[in-house]
Amino acid sequence: MSLRMNMLNTAISQIGNLEGANNNNKYGVWYGLNNQPWCAIFVSWCATNSGNMNFEGGRPLFAKSAAVREHRRFHEAFGEYMGKSSFIDYIGNDKKRIARATGCLIFFSGDSHIGIVERYDPTNRSVVTVEGNTYLPSKGENYQGVFRRYRNMSDGNIVGFAIPYYENYDTDYGGGSGAGVKPAEPPYGNSGGSSVAFPGSRYFYIGANNNYVTLLGKMLIHAGYSSYYQVGAGPRFTEADRSACAAFQRAQGWSGSDADGYPGSSTWERLTTAYSGGGGGGINWPPSFPGDSYFRTGASNAYVTQLGVQLVKAGFGRHYTVGPGPTWGEADRLNCQEFQKAQGWTGSNADGYPGPSTWQRLFDVTGSTPNVSSFPGAHFFGPGANNEYVTSMGKRLTTKGYGQYYSVGAGPKWSDSDRNACAAFQRSQGWSGSDADGIPGPSTWTKLFA
Repeated sequence: MSLRMNMLNTAISQIGNLEGANNNNKYGVWYGLNNQPWCAIFVSWCATNSGNMNFEGGRPLFAKSAAVREHRRFHEAFGEYMGKSSFIDYIGNDKKRIARATGCLIFFSGDSHIGIVERYDPTNRSVVTVEGNTYLPSKGENYQGVFRRYRNMSDGNIVGFAIPYYENYDTDYGGGSGAGVKPAEPPYGNSGGSSVAFPGSRYFYIGANNNYVTLLGKMLIHAGYSSYYQVGAGPRFTEADRSACAAFQRAQGWSGSDADGYPGSSTWERLTTAYSGGGGGGINWPPSFPGDSYFRTGASNAYVTQLGVQLVKAGFGRHYTVGPGPTWGEADRLNCQEFQKAQGWTGSNADGYPGPSTWQRLFDVTGSTPNVSSFPGAHFFGPGANNEYVTSMGKRLTTKGYGQYYSVGAGPKWSDSDRNACAAFQRSQGWSGSDADGIPGPSTWTKLFA
């Protein structure tokens, strides 16, 4: 039996269990928080007792929490939560997606209630659920327990759904015995030159948030559909992605459900063929954001170094005295904060601690190596500058015959060696005065990298 059906059948097996006085129930006892609202606890109990919480090499499919909001946030973090209208649009009348609705979670306004979906009927716009800490309308609100509920999607209290990726552990949507299988990770760090296999339709729906969506957007932009994007490709699947994908599909001569804007294996194959084989830069994927906990006082890990290196490449390394390192410090925070402010962000979005948006933007701005084809800007050079453009300039000056000015080779931190070498190069062009002050400008850059 599949994990999806394990979850549902575990919930169904509890139908009819009633709570006692003062919210007394076995689920609260199990959780260690009895005599409290327990609808969210019931979901965690079902997930735990259906084998959906512990996987070797993989994350749990559900949160273990007594708070509805924590369940919602958990699934938001994995791109599994979507609003009601997005859920309706995503499911449509697709049989596989209707099957995916079974075993998903339903959320109510104000994080007030949560339940488990037994089945969704797109024709009648209705949903059947199994819920804990609920009641039968025929018996009144004082008759609380685990019950099957029949709800209309027009109910304003229904606000969203979360569709867990059971598929990561099962062999297909409807069944299988892959509960010990580690889920396939998106191809972070792919260096390009080869196409990425179609990951499955589960990664593409309005509200989905994952790096396959970013790749889809990059491929569509490369194929000539950039007009649909205002801010470039990103990890969240939006109407821009759907519209661009639909236009691409129509250009292939497809129509109907074959041109609905949601990629399938045929769409993916055509896009990846053009992207990786058509001479357009290939796939250069940034690593995924590892999580907030890696960037806090006392943290020491490779992600801190990686962040620092990207900040230096982007020209925001002036607070480093010895370069990026694995131990998080105030220099990291200040450099990160300056980068965030340069994006126009304020308040908690510019506190110096990276989140998914900072991480994604940082890699989008810098890529894997600095782009020296055009002058990056004067702020990358001069006292206090610490970035990869300084390194690139130093290496180029060395190649051009000005290596005698460097005692230890080119490096990211600006020094008198860089200024003296650059000034000598400028004088060799016949320039003088402020045109040969050792600080590169567009003309120096063009001549140097010609």
